[in-house]
Amino acid sequence: MRPSEHDDDFSAHRMSTERWSLLTSAIERLGSARTLDKVVNVLRSSARRIAGSDGIAIILSDNGQCHYLTEDAMSPLWSGQRFPQHSCISGMAMQSRRTIIIPDVMADPRVPHAAYEPTFVRSMVMVPIGSPESVAAVGAYWSHTGDPDPNAIALLEALSRAATTALENGRLLASLEELNNALEGRVAQRTAELERTQEIARQAQKMEVIGKLTGNVAHDFNNLLTPIMGSLDLLLSRREATDNVLRAANVAMEAAERAKLLVQRLLAFARRQPLITRPVDIAELATGMKDLLGSSLGSRIALVLDIAPGLPNARADRHQLEMALLNLAVNARDAMPDGGSLTISARGGRREEQPASLSAGDYLRISIRDDGVGMDETVLAQAVEPFFTTKDAEHGTGLGLSMVDGLAAQLGGALQLFSEPGSGTEIVLWLPVDQQAAAAAGKAMWEEENRGTILVIDDEPIVRSGTAEMISALGYDVVEAASAREGLDLLDDGLDPAVVVTDHVMPGMTGAELALRLRLERPRMAVMIVSGYQGIDLIAPDVVRLSKPFRQIQLTASIAAAREQAAA
Repeated sequence: MRPSEHDDDFSAHRMSTERWSLLTSAIERLGSARTLDKVVNVLRSSARRIAGSDGIAIILSDNGQCHYLTEDAMSPLWSGQRFPQHSCISGMAMQSRRTIIIPDVMADPRVPHAAYEPTFVRSMVMVPIGSPESVAAVGAYWSHTGDPDPNAIALLEALSRAATTALENGRLLASLEELNNALEGRVAQRTAELERTQEIARQAQKMEVIGKLTGNVAHDFNNLLTPIMGSLDLLLSRREATDNVLRAANVAMEAAERAKLLVQRLLAFARRQPLITRPVDIAELATGMKDLLGSSLGSRIALVLDIAPGLPNARADRHQLEMALLNLAVNARDAMPDGGSLTISARGGRREEQPASLSAGDYLRISIRDDGVGMDETVLAQAVEPFFTTKDAEHGTGLGLSMVDGLAAQLGGALQLFSEPGSGTEIVLWLPVDQQAAAAAGKAMWEEENRGTILVIDDEPIVRSGTAEMISALGYDVVEAASAREGLDLLDDGLDPAVVVTDHVMPGMTGAELALRLRLERPRMAVMIVSGYQGIDLIAPDVVRLSKPFRQIQLTASIAAAREQAAA
């Protein structure tokens, strides 16, 4: 890619990120809006920048007319004017309760051309607001013809949904206030319930927007990190490399690993990380981590393990659980600057102790308790918020507890925090008990004579070639395909690979769809899917998966697992 193209891509990506951030902020402000005026003010101050348009207008339905209440545009439009509802695009959008997209206003017979001709408007999107009946609309206008950006349409529709919720909440509050004199007690109770509902809805909307943004960024980062880490792995494995080259490669690999960890944390708090759940022996895991935890805590902090005997296995992702425990231990260390003790305990969870958010079932209760400085009510209430931290900028990202909270929820468990200033902190992880017999440990290693050809399918050339080079270094012959269809054509032409390694997110046929088809048509063929987070829930749980980015040792183990599964 030429530098200018890279700059254009970076600029577009940054612009998209800024618009999602503006939408998140607008949704939060709409969550607290209680009147129509406040909702309109939020829309007027944010809609134009969110859509990336040359102008916007806010229109109200008023006795069969469209009242162009206010606008924010590069030159005047129709602010303060009223038009019959049947003759203007905003009225049509409100009546149909559907978004109207017009790439060329002068070529569309629905448009009153005389009203638009003096203006700069040449293309537009009109989005209705309100449910079940539309009471308003927001219009976005551009000075050029052509189909508006689909992202702009999606952002405006998300803003419209948030405005609809705000109007409904305002209407409900108004009706409650009318009953205030006779029903003060009931109004207070309903208001409290409404506030809780609004908080849940606001958090859900915010997490949905942040999650989508995070997932898209993580997917792109993982695609970049995969060939970088693979190439560095190959370089580090070459004996002829000089010491200077190896030192530089090790530094680069360390940076790539840190970038990988950051992406994993982002996906964890957004609850979109790919998880590989297995039966996990908590006693064995904690004992195996004892040395690592001890070295991370330092000599001034005593580590105590208190694991009840005979615990059943938890159903969890072992690697992510290890990362979570290490993260919590480091947080506890930072809360004990003068030293102290950290106790990790595990036992079966009693039903009466379980959080109300948990579904019925059996759970393990894992506690991490320190005797550090503790947290007051204000800090405790924000502790699991993403990016909230009490540490300075160089020592905290604010993703640690939010990552653990997201992991617990994604596994079907929960996280609880108990803390008081000066009395330390206890963090409790509730994890579901594994209901299946633990799989036999150990994987058979494939000897050199078992190697053969591997078919690598990926629509990203740089990822595909990087993966192919890593596989070639393992002693396999590699055949590459740029799509599932191309891979199927190679198989139909007689290619008989030892393993099919396919990306998941591809145009046309996804990796999950390809794996399902191969299982039906070629049930003895080994298949492995390489994936970031997108569509991970669509992949059958018994298909071997490898998360991007990965190193050669992880690739080797996954190929062996896929071959063993096919041979079973």
